[in-house]
Amino acid sequence: MIILDVKLNHVYGFDDFHINFAYPKKIVGSLIEDEFLEGRERFRYKKAVILMGTNATGKTSLGKALLHIFRSVKEANEAVLRELATGEQPAAFQVDFVNEGFTLHRLSGVVDGDNVTISYHNAHIAEMDSYEKAASKLVDKTDEVSGSFKKLKAMIGDLEYRFAYPEIENLLRLTEVKKTALLKTLRAVIGTLDPTLMDVSIAKDLKDSFVIRRRGQEIIIQEGKLLNNEVLSSGTAEGIDVAVFLASMFSDKNCFYYCDEHFSYIQSDIEKRIFGLMLERLGRNEQLIFTTHNTDMLELNLPKHSYAFLKKEIDEGEYKVTATFASEFLKRNTDSVKCAMENDVFGSLPDDSLLDELEV
Repeated sequence: MIILDVKLNHVYGFDDFHINFAYPKKIVGSLIEDEFLEGRERFRYKKAVILMGTNATGKTSLGKALLHIFRSVKEANEAVLRELATGEQPAAFQVDFVNEGFTLHRLSGVVDGDNVTISYHNAHIAEMDSYEKAASKLVDKTDEVSGSFKKLKAMIGDLEYRFAYPEIENLLRLTEVKKTALLKTLRAVIGTLDPTLMDVSIAKDLKDSFVIRRRGQEIIIQEGKLLNNEVLSSGTAEGIDVAVFLASMFSDKNCFYYCDEHFSYIQSDIEKRIFGLMLERLGRNEQLIFTTHNTDMLELNLPKHSYAFLKKEIDEGEYKVTATFASEFLKRNTDSVKCAMENDVFGSLPDDSLLDELEV
């Protein structure tokens, strides 16, 4: 699944928010392969996006909004969308995406209390179409859906996605993760973070469980729940979820991935290395959004359009979040994204002036 365009209004603090994941011109020599819809080379999309921003700019909230929108389709359940409305004003959203085949989908809706109203458009993506050209051909199919999420799901198809949030997830989602792939990634990731945890195996007597052993101790992952994790460091515990997320990328299911700040306690070099492994596993017609505070990630040799920055600023007396891509400002291959950020070219650095009051 591929996301091309997102608009949110009065959703989790987003007001008139817009972010676009299409790009116009082929990048020569890019390290990211196949940044286009397979079979439609002019239908280009940003395949891997590193999303940065200060605290409370909406990195986690953007993922939560997308998760609820896609869950409503996958589960054919409009009640999931009611989670988007957290304030007094009605919440509105619009998402353009591609799921299976050569069809561009546009799902939009308004959530006002318990009332949910949706609209649905689609268009065939011709061989020479870009995203913009296909979007101009969208046809209203709302009457065919007639408010039924079962009909909506039938028209869109089954969605494949993977979201990971260390803050809000109580369980490690092992569903549809291959056990052999998970065992391999657990051994590699956990062993790298803590060399004393090299003994990882599938539990023989417990259903859907893995055992990590160290000097007579056993750490058990049972049906997605990490037991007795108090014996692990914060970085190692976080690394288990990273391993599960990385293993899920072996599924080859045209999946959309959203990895939200899973490396807060993990060394910078390890984060960069694991992100590189994620890129290697990212297949055709797949997409990854990777949020982080680690500015060392800006040193990776990626296209400028792979770096996005969220910033919160006052507009007519109200705070609004906007999204900026590095490619909007930096046009030369030699331009440094990290240097530009440190000089606040993207307007994404925090305002720390209040801390001046604490200086002696």
